[in-house]
Amino acid sequence: MARAFPYQKVAPARELLIWFAVATALGVLNWGLSFGGMDGSAWAYTKLLLLQLAWSYFVFAHILALVVGFRMFLMRQVGTWPALGQHAAGIGAAFVGFVIGMFNLTWLVPLLGPVFLPELSFSFSFPGTDPWQTFGMFIGITFVGVAAVSYYTMRLNLKASYAIHLERERLRGELETAREMQLQVMPSEDPVMRGMDVAGVCLPAAEVGGDYFDYMWLDDNERLLCITWLDDNERLLCITMADVSGKGLKAAMAAVMVSGMLHVTTPTSGSPAEVLTLINNPLRHKIDARMFVAMQLAVVDTERRTVTLANAGQMPPLLLRDGAVCPLTTDGPRFPLGATEDVAYVARTIRLQTGDTLLLYTDGVNEAMNAERELFGDERLRALLQRTAGQPAAAVATALQEAVRRFTGNQPQHDDVTMVVVRVTDQDTSST
Repeated sequence: MARAFPYQKVAPARELLIWFAVATALGVLNWGLSFGGMDGSAWAYTKLLLLQLAWSYFVFAHILALVVGFRMFLMRQVGTWPALGQHAAGIGAAFVGFVIGMFNLTWLVPLLGPVFLPELSFSFSFPGTDPWQTFGMFIGITFVGVAAVSYYTMRLNLKASYAIHLERERLRGELETAREMQLQVMPSEDPVMRGMDVAGVCLPAAEVGGDYFDYMWLDDNERLLCITWLDDNERLLCITMADVSGKGLKAAMAAVMVSGMLHVTTPTSGSPAEVLTLINNPLRHKIDARMFVAMQLAVVDTERRTVTLANAGQMPPLLLRDGAVCPLTTDGPRFPLGATEDVAYVARTIRLQTGDTLLLYTDGVNEAMNAERELFGDERLRALLQRTAGQPAAAVATALQEAVRRFTGNQPQHDDVTMVVVRVTDQDTSST
């Protein structure tokens, strides 16, 4: 990335004030050096001061004109140079403007002087009797002006850098809070089920996203019931897979809110489709109009060997059976929660077989991107899932996670990678 030219960070009004102060100081200095041989009234000395200031401002107007022109037409080329070269170019532009201004004084001094002080004779020659002295004066005046601007530029940049540092620390604190909130809504360990092997994982992105997954046990009436831990009579597990649009603290807060709504609403619901339907409208009025939540509920029945799916904008789960992978789509609308009102979601029930592997995942998996801007893609995901046939659920989740990491390489991860793997093992309980 090209570095910005050092002087361009100064506010134009403040920089103009700096140059004006330098020109005024030099005009007053020249006025003090002009007293020799002059004997006049206080008014004459005042008019001489006005003359010296006018000539000083005239010269510095040339400097500013060259500096402005330099920034307008040469800034892009110089902006890629090292810092020393950028400063040298700026000084060079100011020096050229100063030289031109001094040349123009050869006609301005005799023209303007007699108007103010007709009793005196005014003349200005360039370069004068001592060209090295004149050249040194040019360098000195230019250096004083540029040094003054650079000094105030440094002070302003230090203040700006400190303000940026404070803002970054504040944002870092917010992101840490968002990360903690995001992790709190996810389970700390996988459930233990009869005849089922379940493993979930979330690989957070560098920038906090809104992915989360959760497990909830169901009672005998197939209503969602959040309890403390596993009971021998439990046979129904609801798996939640959600992805809140957006990033940062807002997305994390929305994920926490959705998790709370899910736990409050579902005890009175009879199916995962009804849960999504009940949550949709209240959520739409609670979150930002530009946000939405892609969510999927999967109720696994270990006794009946079934999974009931309801999908609201999430990626269709993948089922690996006998070496073949197929997506499990659902009927009805698939609008994300909060995207539109009055949506009636529809559930689908699939019978499972021993050896089946079910993968629920968010789009952070198949949309992971490498340095060539190539997506991980559905085909690569399905082929990898086929190669993990027969492995435990935790091994499958780890293999998929590592494959995404290897594919993206050193590219920053822009979205969370979240997945839950359910593998059907030998049934060890009898059907009722």
